[in-house]
Amino acid sequence: MALEIVFAPGADDDLFAIYVYVAEAAGFVVADSYDTRLRAAGMKLADFPARGTPHDDLSPGLRSVPFERRATIYYRVTAKAVEIVRVLHSGRDEGRAFRN
Repeated sequence: MALEIVFAPGADDDLFAIYVYVAEAAGFVVADSYDTRLRAAGMKLADFPARGTPHDDLSPGLRSVPFERRATIYYRVTAKAVEIVRVLHSGRDEGRAFRN
C-alpha cells in the first residue's frame, strides 16, 4: 500500500520559489512544466520511499532523491506518510537549508 505524501510548509515555500526562479529565467511555460515534473517526482516517493539516500548526519531519518540534476527532494518516512521537508534547487542560494 502506498503511503500518503505530505508537503511540509518549507517544501511548499521551496516549490513556489523554484517556480518563480524558473519562470524568471525561462518563462511560465517552462516553469509550469518543471513544476509539474518536480511535484510528480515527489508523489512517486509514496510507492518506494526507501530508495533515497540517507542523511542522518543532517537530521535523523532525513533522505533525499535528486531531480533532473538541478534539484533535490529531502523527505522523511513515517508509518503512514512520506513528509517532503524541503526541495532545494542548485540554481538558488539555499546553503542554510539544514543548519540549526
